[in-house]
Amino acid sequence: MEPTQPITLPDGTLTDQGRAVLAAVAVGELAPGQGSQLIAAIGQLARVTEIDELAARITSLEAKHNAQP
Repeated sequence: MEPTQPITLPDGTLTDQGRAVLAAVAVGELAPGQGSQLIAAIGQLARVTEIDELAARITSLEAKHNAQP
């Protein structure tokens, strides 16, 4: 098991965070395995975010549709 290595990710987009992880691996701040795990976690978060956004859009469309006479 690799020792944990703290990393500070930017507050920007998930893409910005993924790039920060790749940069940290490239300069040796993170082990490749840790970088891979973080990229996978960011990818999962992107999927969850996408589902949340789609659900909000559907709710909005349904509300508009139900409000029409």
